[in-house]
Amino acid sequence: TSRIARHASISSENTVNFDFPYQGPQHATLTLRQHPSYGRDAILSIEQGQILCYSYDGCTIRVRFDDSPATTWRAASAADNSTTSNFLRAESRFVERMQKSKIVRIQVSIYQEGSPTFEFRVGGFSASRHRGSD
Repeated sequence: TSRIARHASISSENTVNFDFPYQGPQHATLTLRQHPSYGRDAILSIEQGQILCYSYDGCTIRVRFDDSPATTWRAASAADNSTTSNFLRAESRFVERMQKSKIVRIQVSIYQEGSPTFEFRVGGFSASRHRGSD
């Protein structure tokens, strides 16, 4: 179609090291997507491993904006059952909080790897620039 899709993404500042078979340092990526068919999404993804979030009932993750207390955030797995991505619920609320922050930390449960925290330096993000006028 001639409709515009936009996305903004950032890699985590820190890396984690998982055991076999996903060994080696890896970053997480935080992506904001605006798609004409799928709408607006906030997506956390890892390079390798298995995020524990089931499509039939979703999951919770922990999110911390700057130095505020960590809060529980609802998430869901990808429609294609990929285990490397999580879709954060309440995208507009997430973006609103993120826009006022310099750092966002997201803690997510990974199969046989515990719950690592990924840190994203998001200061300066402009939702209006990302969303455009279409």
